Amino acid sequence: GVGKTTFLKLLSGLLKPDSGQVRVGKNIQPLVFDQQREALDLDKTLWETLADSGGDQINVLGHPRHVVGYLRDFLFQAKQARSPVSSLSGGEKNRLLLAKYLARPSNLMILDEPTNDLDMETLDLLQEMLADYKGTIILVSHDRDFIDRVVTSTIVFEEAGNITEYSGGYTDYMHQKKESDNFILEESKRQNKTDAFIFDKHNNS
Repeated sequence: GVGKTTFLKLLSGLLKPDSGQVRVGKNIQPLVFDQQREALDLDKTLWETLADSGGDQINVLGHPRHVVGYLRDFLFQAKQARSPVSSLSGGEKNRLLLAKYLARPSNLMILDEPTNDLDMETLDLLQEMLADYKGTIILVSHDRDFIDRVVTSTIVFEEAGNITEYSGGYTDYMHQKKESDNFILEESKRQNKTDAFIFDKHNNS
């Protein structure tokens, strides 16, 4: 409700700002994995879903990979390659969709609630894939444990439209926020004491 998804849409060019401008580098290749994920064609096989232009190889982040070998990376068995997508469970469909997304060339990955509807196996797999990713990742998630395991910097949308960056994941943010709040509180107490001293001094005079 604070505008995280809107922020991602502005960065990815899916939404135009009401004022100002968004400047994106010329060599940026964004990959957007959002909450409205594309639907899979249930009549296609897993092989056809990944190698939609035919052949037995796909280009994964600039490197050729055999379809079956790539499917194995996502915990599929070789015999499933020629099976229709309709035969998959919900978790397997999410895994296949993830495989399709991550095969696309990119150097900026924008993930909006990527952990929604993922089983534990796929969640662990996603974490491994993101750890090996060579580009920049912008992640929005309510999964605090996942944030802690993946990110190196946390951008927090705070009150009054303020956006603050903290080092580390969610737990690191909470520690830093607590320290900052305690510092502000102590400074406020010192200021109140100073004001009281000045007030009393004036009264005594």
